Amino acid sequence: MSTSARRKVATKFRIAVAVVFYLGALLGDSVSASEDEPPVISYINREASGKKILPDFGSVHLGESVPEQYRAAANGFARLWQEHVTGIKGYDTVKDVPFTLIVPDKIDETAFGGNEPKIREFLLEHVVPGALVEVKDQNTYLNLNQHPVHVNLSCFDMLMAYEINQSAKVLTKRNVTENLSLVFIVGNLTESDVQSSSTNKFNKRNIQETNRYNEPQRLEMKNTTKELAANKENRIGQHLMSFLAGMKSGTKVFQHFLTSSNLSQLMDDSSYMVFIPSDTAFQRWHPIDWGFYPFSVQEFTETVLRNHFVRTKQPLRMADLRATHTEQRFKTLGGEYIVLKNKPSPNVNNVTILSDYTLSNGIEVFLLSEVLFVSEAVVSRLHQMHKDKETPPLLAFPWFGAQFLSHSFLALERDTRFSQITRFLNTAEIAQFISGSNYTFFVPTDEAFERYSFDLLPDSVLGSEKGIKMLLNHFIRGRLYDRDLKDGELIDTIGGMPVKIQRSFENTVRVNSARIVESEVFVYNLGTMFYIDDVLYPDLLRDEVKAITDMKNVDRNIPDSGTDAYTTEQNPPITERLTSTTTFRSLYGLLTTSADVELVPLEVTEISKRNIDENNSQFQDDEIITPKALPLRYFYGPKK
Repeated sequence: MSTSARRKVATKFRIAVAVVFYLGALLGDSVSASEDEPPVISYINREASGKKILPDFGSVHLGESVPEQYRAAANGFARLWQEHVTGIKGYDTVKDVPFTLIVPDKIDETAFGGNEPKIREFLLEHVVPGALVEVKDQNTYLNLNQHPVHVNLSCFDMLMAYEINQSAKVLTKRNVTENLSLVFIVGNLTESDVQSSSTNKFNKRNIQETNRYNEPQRLEMKNTTKELAANKENRIGQHLMSFLAGMKSGTKVFQHFLTSSNLSQLMDDSSYMVFIPSDTAFQRWHPIDWGFYPFSVQEFTETVLRNHFVRTKQPLRMADLRATHTEQRFKTLGGEYIVLKNKPSPNVNNVTILSDYTLSNGIEVFLLSEVLFVSEAVVSRLHQMHKDKETPPLLAFPWFGAQFLSHSFLALERDTRFSQITRFLNTAEIAQFISGSNYTFFVPTDEAFERYSFDLLPDSVLGSEKGIKMLLNHFIRGRLYDRDLKDGELIDTIGGMPVKIQRSFENTVRVNSARIVESEVFVYNLGTMFYIDDVLYPDLLRDEVKAITDMKNVDRNIPDSGTDAYTTEQNPPITERLTSTTTFRSLYGLLTTSADVELVPLEVTEISKRNIDENNSQFQDDEIITPKALPLRYFYGPKK
């Protein structure tokens, strides 16, 4: 081969190699870009995206509409708004669109340095259009700067409270007008680190595919990978876990919580003092039969665990504690402070130290008689915020095998708005379809049933196959929260028909055509009820309603004569032509609300006595009998 030919081949080879490397670099950049790309965030007020609108509250005196302790903050925000935002170009002031102002407790105007755009950006950052903000965990909104405003539940000073964008603690919320509400916070929403963290984080729905919402969710790890956390646990926590595993009794609850937590990500190669409450200490907070167990809240349990670990250069030994007469003060990994004292006996925060152990890697372990930083006030506050974690009493009546259905029935029975649905539940045999727990129930009000004249239907219709199917279309297998009702989603009901969720610009939620009037009515930890103002799939009983309506119309034309009474017991002559009224009476037991109807007790015959005795003999003493509406018979009597 000639020299020139070799040069051409070498040149082509170099070009091919260069092209391969270039394409590889482009592919790598695209992959890394896709990995770094933030997840799509699901905003409740996503209709506000791209819209430049401002609230019109010039005629509203914000300071006069709130309690005195928040008046200065409201007036300060309103003054800044009037000076720097009113009349801003490119934005339209609207009156009929709802807004929420997120009002910081203090505004440091010197930090703006007289920078007009910076002041406007600060104010627009604290205004949420298109939806009155509901302070609920995992709700995310867009503000006027098109940035996310995320509400989450966190622990402050051992108390659970809401915060916005992981920095501003929510103090209170006040509705000023129909379209304007105020949310007062400690801090503000303009910190740069808040922007970055909130942009990249909040779209993960706290839902599992199995709909097991009662199971506590593991906290997300921050600034670490699972592999790194596992390595740290192997280096740091191995001795501690081996110690707990070797304890035959007394520390099993702490060991369980520590194993299921992400505490290892906070631990490094330093020395530690670990304060371990005994099993009896945790058992004190466990309800005897039913009630609220605070450690069913994963975030709270994680915080409690952190406050039982102290990182220190030199752990304090029991011998040193006994020898000293001064208090020893340390800061925990959770940010709280503990005080160790020698008198009257060795204790930490006045909790008795039962025993101590020194592990081979230098970790000092103290076994305690109580759980630190947990009190009746803390648990009561936590309970109010987590009604969905409360365990229920076991009901043997009305449906032993359907605890969610039984507790829902008893709760609705005490509410005068739901007399029709309780009659429906008491009549239709659906316990076999709603057995156990973990359900969502969309509950129509009495007005919804009366709108379709379902209140006139007899029990035989409600308990029919059509009636049961319509009722089951109000139940969903799996527990849903308000945050799980995403706009446009279709959810299958137990009755086999789908329901479509619609969340409007004003944050009104509809299930098909029914509007949710009350959300998240927790039935202990068994499931959730949503109260709605319409019946789902009412057409299933349309023919039955029409029949009884026609019967009532015919009933008005019954002649005023002294003829014999019409009853369901009588058999008309064969030659007599059946009317629509008698046909309906024979099918449905003749239920009517006419003034011509007189209720007469059913006479007990020998046959009825024998039937009753036979029925009673079929039931055993230990059987649970589902309550049914008592059979009544109606007789037509002549008008007087």
